[in-house]
Amino acid sequence: MGKLRGRITSGRRNYMSFMLVPHRRGKVRTIRLSSYRTTLLSVTAIMLVSLLMLTGYTLSIARQNQELKAHYEQEIAQILAQKAELENYIAGQTKELMENSELISTAVSTKTISENLIEQFKNEYEDMVIAYVDNNMKTIKSVSRGSSKEMTFKESVQELRSLIDLLQSAKLSEEEANEKIEKKEKELTSYLDSLPTYWPVDNGNTVHSGFGRRLHPIYKKYRNHDGIDIGNPNYPTIYAAGSGKVVFAGKNSGYGNYVIIDHGNGFRTLYAHLKSYSVKVGDWVKKGQKIARMGNTGTSTGTHLHFEIHINGVPTNPLNFVERR
Repeated sequence: MGKLRGRITSGRRNYMSFMLVPHRRGKVRTIRLSSYRTTLLSVTAIMLVSLLMLTGYTLSIARQNQELKAHYEQEIAQILAQKAELENYIAGQTKELMENSELISTAVSTKTISENLIEQFKNEYEDMVIAYVDNNMKTIKSVSRGSSKEMTFKESVQELRSLIDLLQSAKLSEEEANEKIEKKEKELTSYLDSLPTYWPVDNGNTVHSGFGRRLHPIYKKYRNHDGIDIGNPNYPTIYAAGSGKVVFAGKNSGYGNYVIIDHGNGFRTLYAHLKSYSVKVGDWVKKGQKIARMGNTGTSTGTHLHFEIHINGVPTNPLNFVERR
């Protein structure tokens, strides 16, 4: 191969040469390109590469968009299906709610009607029971005051207790006692407690001197004995024969120390010849409450209790009223 000689002249145009050298035999070929062509080819190559890259990127973006679109369409379809199910569920619940609302309204209406009917029946029942009790109480109160001979006082007391038992059994329920019946029961129980039926001493059933005319043991004259004498010095406690208010607690020459209790409804009891008393005027006492101790004060010949019952100011035989224990 010959030597390549030459020189670069500043006034000449620059070229780019490509030499094609065969491996074994053949001529060496030279391709010469001017500089502007080189630039153009380079720019063209760059643009082609850029275009290819842009096209690839664009195709990739388009493919991703299609995939995302398909995914979103699938999700939207699922959401729409769920929405349809939810709407159907809400529609079913709304229908059921409306039906339940109608049932509740009907039930409330029925309950109100039932409660009104029960209340009406309750009132009618109460009125019927109270009317029966009041009708029988007229006779009982009349007998208890000694103004009727249809039955004895003790029989009327037993009838009164039967009426109280009737009222107790007439209650429709223990949890909700009927108002009128409960009130009437308390009224009759209070009336029964006020009646002087409680034997005023313990274990002292022997009456040493009865009610009526007798020869006075001290004055030796026949006089009315307005009560009964009960003597038992071994059991000196004196009890109230019935509930009531103490209207006297003091002494005089005949009775000695004595107490008077007003039980209402015209009843009063008197306890005389007392050793002492534990109540004062104005006190309210209950039936069977301790009020005094047996003594021998006043015109008395020994330790005993002189006991009287007055009805509307008239002395009456206590044995017709008190029940021995």
